[in-house]
Amino acid sequence: MDLAGNSDPTLASLLAHYLRIRILTGATVARYDLVVRNLTRFIGGATAAPSDIALNRVTPDVMLDFRAWSLKRMRPVSFNTERRHLSVLFNAAVQEGWMLSNPLRKVQGAPVTQLLPKALPRDSMQAYMEWLRTSKALNKRGMEVDLIQPQWFWLIVLRTLYYTGMRKRQLLGMVWEDIDFVDKTIKMAATSSKTRREWLVPLPDQLLPDLLTLRSRTQELYKGQMDRKQVFCLPLFSERRTTFRHATMRPDNLDNFFQRLRRAMPVDAPRLSAHRVRHTTSTILANNVPNLKVVQEQLGHASINTTYLYVHPDMQAMRKALATL
Repeated sequence: MDLAGNSDPTLASLLAHYLRIRILTGATVARYDLVVRNLTRFIGGATAAPSDIALNRVTPDVMLDFRAWSLKRMRPVSFNTERRHLSVLFNAAVQEGWMLSNPLRKVQGAPVTQLLPKALPRDSMQAYMEWLRTSKALNKRGMEVDLIQPQWFWLIVLRTLYYTGMRKRQLLGMVWEDIDFVDKTIKMAATSSKTRREWLVPLPDQLLPDLLTLRSRTQELYKGQMDRKQVFCLPLFSERRTTFRHATMRPDNLDNFFQRLRRAMPVDAPRLSAHRVRHTTSTILANNVPNLKVVQEQLGHASINTTYLYVHPDMQAMRKALATL
């Protein structure tokens, strides 16, 4: 019996119980909801709901089959992430007496091949930004218009990601009071940080005019207090702002921009995403800044081992070492 008095606890009641006892970020809650819906779909089919799946149907054999099913649809690292989240939920169910044991206990994670971080060459990043700065189309009246609306806004978004190395959630979570234009710093807020800590990074001189322009345009629209307003708020500036269902920019808006930008660029342009921009910035910094602790702090890595992943081996030194053989 679950905490609501139901005789057969379900995936839905387990998820509700866990989210009630834990304090999680919105992104983490969404992740738990997604993995539960994926397991529900596997067990009950496309039309099933988590409330339809009793926990006694979730057996070790079912989870072994779920692993095989998942690995046909997602990368091993994605399955391992889902496995960790589900295992946490099942451990909570065991503690409540709703399950005898964790059905994932004997279901191993999938082997993951460790690849080099997918970064773009510096020239490719510059090409993307130059395209956003200069590319126009002609409308029926023969006037120049942006190919991606609003192009000036998206250029500032891309430059901010590149010149700071911040994550997507940090860019979307940034409010105007996080930017100190006097001391030239940007606060990485704990609420949007992967490590749940707050720290300061420099506001680069290359980025200062962009953010001042964005602030000026935002002030014209708000005409009042905007300290707690989202910095990168697409609905404020989009020509389609009347059709937005939300007052703030969301992750899907940013993802859609990168997809449209990639389609608009020449066919040989490398794929781009917010995370790939971060990999690019990380790689450039790690291989050009002697003090990796500085790079670690800029990127917000909890461990410097993560920063080391971006350091390219010195091929010349390795070749010289091999010559001694």
